[in-house]
Amino acid sequence: MKQVEALIVGSGIAGITLAWKLYQQQKSFVIISQPRLSLSSLVAPAVWNPIVFKRMNPTWNASVLLDELIFYQETEKTLQVSLVQSFRIWHILNNNDEEKLWLNKKELYPRFLGDIKWIDKNDYPLLKHSLKCGEVINAGRLNVSEYIYHSLQFFQSINAYVEDRFYYNRLDVQENKVVYNDLIARYVVFCEGYLVKNNPWFDFVKLNPAKGEIVEIETKQYLLPENTILHKHISIIPNGKNRYLIGSNYDWTNLNEEATASVKYQFLSEFEELFDVSYEVIGHYAGIRPAADRRPVLGQHPQYTSLWIMNGLGTKGVLLAPYCAKKLYNAIYKKELIEQEINVIRMLQT
Repeated sequence: MKQVEALIVGSGIAGITLAWKLYQQQKSFVIISQPRLSLSSLVAPAVWNPIVFKRMNPTWNASVLLDELIFYQETEKTLQVSLVQSFRIWHILNNNDEEKLWLNKKELYPRFLGDIKWIDKNDYPLLKHSLKCGEVINAGRLNVSEYIYHSLQFFQSINAYVEDRFYYNRLDVQENKVVYNDLIARYVVFCEGYLVKNNPWFDFVKLNPAKGEIVEIETKQYLLPENTILHKHISIIPNGKNRYLIGSNYDWTNLNEEATASVKYQFLSEFEELFDVSYEVIGHYAGIRPAADRRPVLGQHPQYTSLWIMNGLGTKGVLLAPYCAKKLYNAIYKKELIEQEINVIRMLQT
C-alpha cells in the first residue's frame, strides 16, 4: 500500500492550493477528485477585489490576504506558465453621495481605493456616455481553469493525483491515520465545495451555497484599456483579445449548474446600457459557490483527529485560498490554533 502524509478530496481552488502548500513544504499527498462533479472553480471569473462595494469597506482581513497572494507567483515559476494578472477596477459612481463616500473611504483605505476618474466618451467612443468612476487598486485575476489544469497535470506527473470519484464508505478512519483503497495517510482534508453536503463526517457544516453565472462575449473592437475591469451592477472583465466576461449573480434557490436564459438576457441588457457595440455570445457558464457565513471553514473534526476540512471560500476563493492553506498547514504541523471566526468548530455552536 502507498503511504502519504495527506489525502486531499477535491481539486477546486481550495484543494489545489492546499496541495501546492504541501508540495512546497515537501510533504507527500494524493489528490482524489473527479473535477466535473463541481464546476464553480472552473467557471469563476476569479478576480480578487479587496473592496466590498456596498459600503466601500475592505473585505475581511484584506491586507493580510493580499500579502499572501505571492503564493500564486511562486506556483507560476514551478509550472512555468502565466496565471496571474494585475487589474484595476473602475467602479461607476452614480451620484454625488457615492462620490463623497468614495472620497471619505479613500482617506481611510489608501491601499485599496484610488482616485476618482472621468472616463470620457471621446476617449472610449464605444461607451454610450461618459462615466465617473472610483478606481480600485491592488486588484487582480487568477486564471483558475489554467491553474487547476496545469496543477493537476503536474501532480499527476509525480503520482500525486488520482482522477476518480471519492466514496465515503471506503474510507477507514483509524487512530492517527486513514486508509482508502490502497492508500494510507496520516490525515484526510475534505475540500469538496458545496458537495460537503454529502459528507457523513462533516454533516454539521451548513453552507449557504449560491449559484453564479457568467456570460462570455467577443467584440470586433476593444472596449476598455488593458487590465481594466468596469463594474456597475455587473462586472465586465477582459478575457483575451476583444473577449469579455460579464457577470456575476447570486442565486440561492436554483442550485444547479445549468445556464439560465433569463440571467443571460439580464447581463447583456446591462452591458448594452453601457456600450454601443456589436458582439457575439461565445459562452454562458454556471457554477455553485460554496459560501458559508461570509467566512471560510477550516479545521479538525471534533472527534476524529485525522479528519480535516477546508471549505466555504465562496466568491472570494482566489483571495482566501493561499491564506487558508497556510492556516491549515500551520494547524496540522505546527499545532497553531485556528481562530474561532473561521474554525469549523463554530458550526457546532450555531
